[in-house]
Amino acid sequence: MNQTQKKIRNNVSNMLNFLDKCLGQPDKPNRDMPNIYVYEMYSIFTHAVEEYGKLVYMKSLTQNADNNFEVNYRYKFRDHTTKFDLALEQLPESINAVYESGFTKMAMNVLNVDLDNDNNPTDVTFTLDIDTLRKCVFDFRNL
Repeated sequence: MNQTQKKIRNNVSNMLNFLDKCLGQPDKPNRDMPNIYVYEMYSIFTHAVEEYGKLVYMKSLTQNADNNFEVNYRYKFRDHTTKFDLALEQLPESINAVYESGFTKMAMNVLNVDLDNDNNPTDVTFTLDIDTLRKCVFDFRNL
């Protein structure tokens, strides 16, 4: 594993460790964490999933004769959907089910504010409960 891959892996691990401390385990949940923070925790979880996809991409590269990696920076390394799809191919089904309507639909509704046709901010529609998120974090950490 090269230096970039280690950095990505450590960042993903740190995000999942933080979420684990906030949420607890499925068999020992942290009931002190109010459900009101599920958006924020989901945002961190989504970032961890995408970064994991970046790690999957980096691991798929092979070194050239000069021991360097040729990174498709614009269309792979930086592309959110590409990284997300790579991650979901390798992550447990429980995580795939959370994003069954697609990365952009669910994640962007939570992470961004958009405007409707009358220029009013859109409402966030969110169907993920804190227990499901807790299980996803647990499953991800125990790959």
